[in-house]
Amino acid sequence: MHTYRLLVLAFLMSSSFLVRAQSNKPTGGHFGVKIGASLTRLNVSGITANIPKQSLAPILGVMYRYRLQKIVLQPEVLLAQKGGNFQTLRIGAAGRDTEANKYYYVSVPVLLGYIPTEGLTLQAGPEFSYALNAGKTNGPGAKNDLGLAVGVHYDFLDMLDKFSLHLRYVQGFTNVSPDPLAVYKNRALQVSIVYNLFPKK
Repeated sequence: MHTYRLLVLAFLMSSSFLVRAQSNKPTGGHFGVKIGASLTRLNVSGITANIPKQSLAPILGVMYRYRLQKIVLQPEVLLAQKGGNFQTLRIGAAGRDTEANKYYYVSVPVLLGYIPTEGLTLQAGPEFSYALNAGKTNGPGAKNDLGLAVGVHYDFLDMLDKFSLHLRYVQGFTNVSPDPLAVYKNRALQVSIVYNLFPKK
């Protein structure tokens, strides 16, 4: 709860600072569809024999981007897989076993952005996630996950002017471990391509 309050406070302080920015750039909103990949891994602490490793997982979702001069508000709804892999030592034999943690989430990042130069947006904001397979085999132990997303939005020009690029890092703050002796927290590095359904703002 303390982490949640800090995130909300930081978001509000950023909002009050950024709305003072002045620009003659356009205002308005548009929708977009995004698809990409996420390099996921669990940050592990506590008592466990599991060694966290990265895994590659898909991302699919939609976004709405509203621009007010140099300020951008961008909520999204995403289907994403997190969790990464685990490696464990084989008992009585050489080598290691690998197990995939498939944590399926519906995630809702709400990002506030600032445009330092046309075509580039710096973004940050909270990400609220709900696990679709909480409590199941290889699923997370918690239904909800609160995280912080930080990244950039880049608009392509010329022949690719319908497309944008998202680079983003998401850090989870919730313990999603199904094991009461260990603490697992989601980490993800995401790369996505956005197809803008209407002219970009």
